Amino acid sequence: MNINDLTLEQLDFWVARAKGLAVEQQEDGYAYRAHPSLPPRKWAPTRYWSQGGPLIEEARIDLNWDWEQSSEWTASMEPEINAQGSTALIAAMRAYVLAKLGDELHASS
Repeated sequence: MNINDLTLEQLDFWVARAKGLAVEQQEDGYAYRAHPSLPPRKWAPTRYWSQGGPLIEEARIDLNWDWEQSSEWTASMEPEINAQGSTALIAAMRAYVLAKLGDELHASS
């Protein structure tokens, strides 16, 4: 599946996979456990800066608005990773997955 065709929930799943984080599917998306004794917490780095922000810093993702008149956010990483999205977090999470897993995603990846 192409990264640009993913729903936000699917992108959240692939971000978790790229990070090596185990997530559980729930009615409204995915959840993770910070510790086995704690209840699951919603996993949505495409919408929560508290989750996506640290990934942006860790991976040193550069964010730009309307780069080359795209009317979207562009996230870039070395070497030559560029991804776009309607929000900065969506663009950044696409770039993160691209850098870690590539453009074509498969369930067995």
